[in-house]
Amino acid sequence: MDKKIILVTGASSGIGRATALELAQQGHTLIIHGRNVKKTKEVCDEIIATTGNNDVEMLTADLSLMTEVKAFADKVAQKYDHLDVLINNAGGQFGETREVTKEGHEKTFAINTLAPYLLTRLLLPLLEKSQSARVVTVSSASYQQGGEVDWNDVEFEKKYSLTRSYGQSKRYVWWLMRQFAVEQEKRGVRNIAFNTCEPGSAQTNLARESQKELWFRILLFLWKPMMWSVEKAAATSIWLATSQDVEGKTGGFYGNKRALKVKHKFISAESQKKIWDYCEQACKHFLK
Repeated sequence: MDKKIILVTGASSGIGRATALELAQQGHTLIIHGRNVKKTKEVCDEIIATTGNNDVEMLTADLSLMTEVKAFADKVAQKYDHLDVLINNAGGQFGETREVTKEGHEKTFAINTLAPYLLTRLLLPLLEKSQSARVVTVSSASYQQGGEVDWNDVEFEKKYSLTRSYGQSKRYVWWLMRQFAVEQEKRGVRNIAFNTCEPGSAQTNLARESQKELWFRILLFLWKPMMWSVEKAAATSIWLATSQDVEGKTGGFYGNKRALKVKHKFISAESQKKIWDYCEQACKHFLK
């Protein structure tokens, strides 16, 4: 096995933690990201103690803020001369009341869509220096929910709901990763694979905010017996990051360690480019 330098966002709990733990166990160099310094340090120490792998480092940032995404990417670039794998795992699901970050973006969109877009863009120079790099982005089967996209209301200023904002944010990130593959091909860069996966339903703290809604708590209680363990949920991200089975494959959507068939209506070159252009405009200050 080739030792890789791997960055996992949202690694201080849940699926991200399970992903980082297994990759450290395999002997890779790990950069684990979390939002809370204390919690991330505890997980970092735990991973080192459990696996005996000392090549594990933590970096923290609030990825709902593009200012912090940029600072975070700069820290990675200062410490590492290349990056083999970026796992965009961090995500959020919020309540029925629309929340806006201090930068003015709808919170679900900011962390689920803008952050992986901007972080991936900023880390492309490091990924391009890898012999064979991979970007693995965690989406959700919920990409099929949320209805038609209103391109005049991408961040739901007019018609916000928990399910629409979450479902569409996960659809957007699927489109963005496909567009990354297109954009890199245009540039003649062929050493980076961009794939997206859905982890299945797992018991994590992703919905810690949306669980404040009574109806969501009831739904979660009824669904709980059918949920996967975080280890099983993390398996596809780990597989996409390391397996020779997917070497050279790009633009795919995976689940349970296999390619999933995406309905034709969710495959749109036009929509990919539209959300790409929207995110590029929203992040233009950080792409200079």
